[in-house]
Amino acid sequence: KSLMLVLVSKGSGRAFCAGGDIVALYNLLKEGKVEDCKDFFKHLYTFIYILGTYLKPHVAILDGITMGGGGGVSIPGTFRIATDKTIFATPEVHIGFHPDAGASFYLSHLPGHLGEYLALTGEKLNGVDMLAVGLATHFAMSAKLSWVDERLAKLVTDDPSVIDSSLAQYGDIVYPDKKSIVHRIEAIDDCFRRETVEEIVDALVSSY
Repeated sequence: KSLMLVLVSKGSGRAFCAGGDIVALYNLLKEGKVEDCKDFFKHLYTFIYILGTYLKPHVAILDGITMGGGGGVSIPGTFRIATDKTIFATPEVHIGFHPDAGASFYLSHLPGHLGEYLALTGEKLNGVDMLAVGLATHFAMSAKLSWVDERLAKLVTDDPSVIDSSLAQYGDIVYPDKKSIVHRIEAIDDCFRRETVEEIVDALVSSY
């Protein structure tokens, strides 16, 4: 029986995927295993490329913390289900690194200059915000995920439109609240449209 779709499910608890790779890399560097670190990135980036170019539909259920590599192994795929427990960020800037694992691609495709803002600040988004800006394709309450799993397990198709409609059956209609990032897009664009970080900082200081 041929493979119909790929399902990356909801993780084991509070997180979908939240940067456990950093701990592993830190320990490898402490042990002087530089080549192992290189192999790690080689396999990670190869996997993300395959995910982004794979012809079969891919469904990721982003229930819980989805940061750094968690975005990399899910957002390049076909469908991303955010929930009321989802917390997304690309927080690499806080350790002096740049957003990796495919983030430079998907952040650059966000509305306006939101990608630059997220990359340079490490700001967190909830599941509703992810849906609003296009990082997620669907939203479902965490309590419904067992139904989603069951429905997807019964599908015998690789037709994205059928999978899309199946996910929509268990989806929830949600709207960003007053604190949402979508209400700050104009201000973000005004400051983060600059060519350099120094110019962005100057714009922030002078305007806000």
